[in-house]
Order: sequence, then C-alpha cells, then structure tokens
Amino acid sequence: FVIYVRLRGIDKDLSWGRYLFSGRMSTMSVVQKLLEGDVLMRRITFPEGLTIRETARRVHSQGLGIYEIFLELCKDPDFAYQITGFEVPTLEGFLYPDTYLFAEGVSEEFIIRQMVNEFFIKTSTLQLPEEFNLGFYEMIILASIIEKEATFSDEKPMIASVFLNRLSIGKRLQADPTIAYALSKHGIRRSTIFYVDLEIDSPYNTYRRAGLPPTPICSPSIMSMQAVLEPAESDFLYFFADGRGRHIFSRTYQEHLNKQRALRSRS
Repeated sequence: FVIYVRLRGIDKDLSWGRYLFSGRMSTMSVVQKLLEGDVLMRRITFPEGLTIRETARRVHSQGLGIYEIFLELCKDPDFAYQITGFEVPTLEGFLYPDTYLFAEGVSEEFIIRQMVNEFFIKTSTLQLPEEFNLGFYEMIILASIIEKEATFSDEKPMIASVFLNRLSIGKRLQADPTIAYALSKHGIRRSTIFYVDLEIDSPYNTYRRAGLPPTPICSPSIMSMQAVLEPAESDFLYFFADGRGRHIFSRTYQEHLNKQRALRSRS
C-alpha cells in the first residue's frame, strides 16, 4: 500500500478520517476511497428550540464532541464575534436547528461553525421591513421566544403580533419561556412556571423588566423569524394556552380574564 501510493505520488493526498471498508477490496479500491474522502459519517438532528446547553448535550450524547468544550466555545464572546460578526455574549440563537452529517472525529469548533454557517445561509433571504423597529439580532431574540411559545406554526404570526404590539407601547412581554430560561441558568428545569418563579432576579425576567431579554433563549426556526418580520395584523395584547397546544387571544386584560374564566368553567 505504502509503495503503491508513493509511486503514484498521492501519499500526501489521502484524506484523514474514519472509514468503513467492507468485503474484499483491492489496494486500488482502498486508495480511491481514501482519495475521495469517503469517510464514515454520523447523522445528528437538532430540533428547533434547543439552547446551547441542550445542543452541547446532544453532541456529547452522540459521541461527536465533549460537552464542556462545545459549551465553552459557544459562550466565548470573541469566538462568537469571529464567526458571526456580532458583538454578542454567546452563540445562543445562532446554532441553526437542522439535520447534519458530520465525519467522525471532527472538532467541536467545526460542528459549531457548520451550524452557524447554516444559520446565515437560511437567513440570507430575510429582509427587515423599512418600518421595523428591531435590529437583526433583536429579531432573533423575539423569534426565539415565539419558538418556545408556539406549539403550532400557524399561530406564530399572531403570537408575534402580540409581542410586537406590547413592545410598541412599552408593555412588558411577560413571556413564560424567558422565565424558564432564567431558571435553567440556575440549573432549574420547569415545564410549568409558578408565581414564585416570576420574582427571579434576572435580565431574562420579562415580567419584571421591559423590552427584550439580552440574548435569544434558544435556536429559532426560520418560520419563527419570518413570523417576526411578517406578523399577523391584530390589536391583541394578551394570550394564554388553552391546554391543547393552542392559544386564546384578547385585546384587553379584562377580556383576557373573562376568557380564562370561561375556559375553566368548561373544564
């Protein structure tokens, strides 16, 4: 094998990686496989709505990287600026949710770069409307909240309209997913938010602080971002979950309370 590749002058052209060789193969066939870089690939899916911590756990569980190294890179502001061009504290929101194929043995940095690159490919066609009050990064932040709020995609534009309406009049978002994210940074995971949780002292507490949180709270899909850019036309300011994955919308707080009581009375 060594003599063969050296005589052909291709010993420096063989691609590194882990390969799968099956059956009886000639030296020529083996060399051709190494020249083509036909390495063993691993498929991994990152669903919408994962945080950088959850993404790191998935990478680690699939044997494609080390959790601590992946997370440390994602939380490095210098690295984040290098690959995004944004001065942001973390890569939260930039790891695009999709199915990827990675060669075994690739580095954590390679995986992150591929996911961020996919994010910019997917968002390259998005256009901020002329009369849009949010910047690109702020759009990602709001899209990440919508991603966690909506169970059904067809509701995303309406949920976006509620949040944009509230922002336009200086009303706090009061979004439960931001509370859940704040709790997760303290190692607390909750599927249901309690009243006591609303008192948490955090910049992600949108019940106590006006405006958007400082960063996205997960990796949003392109549909959530489009919902922010093309929201439904409404004057709704409130909504709540109906217990079946859908939401009920209201214009006033009194209407909001009345609909909640009506729903409870039917239960």
